[in-house]
Amino acid sequence: MRISKDNILAEDFCPEPLSMEDLYHIYGIERSHADNVARNALELFDILNSVHGLDSEMQNLVEIAALVHDTGVATDFENHHKAGRNILLLHPPLEVPERLRPVVAWTAFLHKKSAGKEKLEKLKEKEFGKMPEDLQDLTLKVAALVRIADALDYSRMESSLGKVTFGKRSIRFQIEGQGAAIDAERMAKKGDLWHLLYNTRLEFRPAPKK
Repeated sequence: MRISKDNILAEDFCPEPLSMEDLYHIYGIERSHADNVARNALELFDILNSVHGLDSEMQNLVEIAALVHDTGVATDFENHHKAGRNILLLHPPLEVPERLRPVVAWTAFLHKKSAGKEKLEKLKEKEFGKMPEDLQDLTLKVAALVRIADALDYSRMESSLGKVTFGKRSIRFQIEGQGAAIDAERMAKKGDLWHLLYNTRLEFRPAPKK
């Protein structure tokens, strides 16, 4: 089946779930990057829990969304966020409860490019805006974490979170690893969605060289 916007908007559209392993195999997901982003997302989930307020049972959702965020890369590299969304709407992960599956697909769509206020307003005019409001809200929160987690592995140099300093309305992260400067800069850009959702500012700096 050719995956397109028309397919997923058709009245007779019926998702065909696939296991995570099948998604990895069929769509050639880069496992090392996926694993790194999932690790980063879970660590951020824990550190930022007092701000995002997501229930602990949502950890699994965040992890899976991170693991499959790049599903569309092999299909359409330039527009892989759109391709990934369409693939995951058609073939959602079996491991995710049915009601939450759209969250994974739209997180894939939201992980790329900037995420400003205007983009979110346009998003609500699309199919995204037809989802229940609680799912829209959940999707944005999951996507905010995945965007930052993805940026932490932008250099593909195994960067990691170091010292975390909590301020009154800010949290500063030290980024460790050979690609720390590259990834910290990328994280600052990809934190745009987080800063639309929350009043707590996130700052990212390369860790001082020892």
